[in-house]
Amino acid sequence: MYKWLAMMVFSVCLIAGTQAKADPRTHDGFYLQAGVGLGGYRMSVDDTESTFSGLTLPAQFFIGGTIAKHLVIAGGFFLDMAPAPKYKVDGTESELLGDFKQFLLGIGTVFDFYVWSDKGLHFPFFIGWGGMESVWEGDASGNDPTGLIMYFGAGYDVFVADELSIGGLFRFVIAPLKYEDYKYPTIEPGVLFTLTYN
Repeated sequence: MYKWLAMMVFSVCLIAGTQAKADPRTHDGFYLQAGVGLGGYRMSVDDTESTFSGLTLPAQFFIGGTIAKHLVIAGGFFLDMAPAPKYKVDGTESELLGDFKQFLLGIGTVFDFYVWSDKGLHFPFFIGWGGMESVWEGDASGNDPTGLIMYFGAGYDVFVADELSIGGLFRFVIAPLKYEDYKYPTIEPGVLFTLTYN
């Protein structure tokens, strides 16, 4: 599944990135965006009273191009780390022994709509596939929930050069993950600092 998805994302990047030269200080042509920030997450365990939650350190990278006026399509990934998750059962926190971390990975396509070509307000929508990786003392569990992952976002960029802009992005991740017959619905709001070439 991941191999097929990676090939699809690469194809999207290749096609979308082959645009004609872009006008200065206009959102058109080739697109590359990287972002880092802070967030939080909550993952429920199969409709029980058990949850994982905590601070996250989100990061993302996308590459593609402008396929129509105001509309960017790009492929890539995001990887968000929860360095110190909290685990609760029936509302009571249970101690997680040792060095325990969780990582939410999403690989897919982002559709980024710029309201005005020469201004920074934009609304990205991401859809793809991924999962929640749990790592204890450096070892991955191997029994990780996977599934559809998407996010909705709103951001604003400011040009600092003809094709380069910096900005902020709020995004809200929704991931109805599953492992075998168990469900692990996950949500994750976050705020990112972005650097965009477009």
